[in-house]
Amino acid sequence: MYAGQCRGHGYHSEHAAAKSGVAGDRVDELRKDPTRGHWVLIRPKAKPPRQTDCAYCPGAEHLTGPEIAAYRPEGSLANGPGWTVRVVPEPDAYFRIEWELVREGVGMFDMINPRGASELVVESPRHDDTLATMEPAGIEAVLWMYRDRLLDLKRDGQIRDILISRHHKKPGVANHHPYSRITAIPIVFDETRRELREAREYYQYKRRCLYCDILRQEISAEERVVRLTPAFAAVVPYAPRVPLETWILPRQHGCSFEEAVRAETGGDLARLLSQYFRALARGFGDPGYEMVLHTAPNLRSRILQGDWATIRDDYHWHIEIMPEPEHANRVGGIFVNETRPEVSAAALRKAWADQG
Repeated sequence: MYAGQCRGHGYHSEHAAAKSGVAGDRVDELRKDPTRGHWVLIRPKAKPPRQTDCAYCPGAEHLTGPEIAAYRPEGSLANGPGWTVRVVPEPDAYFRIEWELVREGVGMFDMINPRGASELVVESPRHDDTLATMEPAGIEAVLWMYRDRLLDLKRDGQIRDILISRHHKKPGVANHHPYSRITAIPIVFDETRRELREAREYYQYKRRCLYCDILRQEISAEERVVRLTPAFAAVVPYAPRVPLETWILPRQHGCSFEEAVRAETGGDLARLLSQYFRALARGFGDPGYEMVLHTAPNLRSRILQGDWATIRDDYHWHIEIMPEPEHANRVGGIFVNETRPEVSAAALRKAWADQG
């Protein structure tokens, strides 16, 4: 368990309920495309305030709004310096916890207001830190904060799904203080829904977890395995979307990150991530990437009878890392990858070994 003290009470004791998805004169709406089953967030773009100083560095806590949670020493005051990991509201948030959930039929169409949460996990007090420069203990603290926020947000039965993602060197975005983004929404993300469907259908046919079978085959074949630890496997998937795409899978089955991560596995995962990102930075010129935590949706939120009936058996939480996702090539929706995954895995193993 992470030894730091978590100060802060989350959204649920900090915000009073509002009536609708209205921010000033702007009305935000989630609209469903009935031809594809996709949801689209309709929101006029707000003009961001001009800031010259970093709002996430120690000493600038007043610029972020009240902190939602933080790890800080005993006696350290909230909304001040001294923290190691800090969670704050995202500026111009896509989803807001203070709104009441409204579902409407607009003729034949479906609309939901964007009630949820948009948070930033500020990963380090140091402005120039990255996952390649942070010590494993610092990454472990971030993982524990992920767990704390998932547990807190999933107490809200109107939140159906939560995405935790992190971008490094995103094109068009200036270098900034290191943070991850937490997005909690009243629907299930389209990609999550497809992933859950595939896992469920595989389990219904074979009565085995799809990801456990992938793990067994990859570990046996070895050629796409980048690294094995007592609790995790880092593998290049059989059909990667981009060169160097890597999945981090727990070797023990579990559908949700927040239930599966314990003291011994948290440290193991932090060390693995630290070594992976150092190998990526030193061996491949520190490319940009997107890291996404894939975990079960909120099992307290069931709309239809039978929702999530077998999810504890059929789904397997994991982390997916896509280096330079902006370079992904597609033809009619099919990804085209010009580098064989076996070649990528061998290159990653060599970069890992070259760390010394």
